[in-house]
Amino acid sequence: EDDVEVGQAPRALVHRLRLLHRAVHVFVYAPDGRLLIQQRSSLKDTYPLHWECVGGHVGPGETYADTAAREVQEELGVARRNFAFITKISASPETGYEFVEVYRAEVELPIHPNKDEIVRVRAVSVGELQQLVKDKVDPFTPVSLRALEAAGLLAES
Repeated sequence: EDDVEVGQAPRALVHRLRLLHRAVHVFVYAPDGRLLIQQRSSLKDTYPLHWECVGGHVGPGETYADTAAREVQEELGVARRNFAFITKISASPETGYEFVEVYRAEVELPIHPNKDEIVRVRAVSVGELQQLVKDKVDPFTPVSLRALEAAGLLAES
């Protein structure tokens, strides 16, 4: 409960038992300043076809920052640059019992999305993002919404 690693377990078990665990979310920006959001595969065990940013679980012995860099590479097939920590979110039911560190990064295009995890990627302005969230036509994962709020990207302008 103090975000201290005490053991490890398979992802499915961690989620089923609602164990506290670590994850990252990375707001990845294209060279034109638009945010890249991605739609999860229909095969995902949680929130299939929901929209989110790059993210994933922190592995045993891995740091949050190392995980963030790995996830950008694994999900988008590119290295990140201008990488920076934004905020940390405490574990709660809203985050799926994840302690979440939120980062920002920039990437060069083209990207190469992992087809096993991602259906499609969209580049959106902050205004477009806010409208997508408001319209609720294409749902976002709850933890992505929480990360966007914590980073101030869903604040009224």
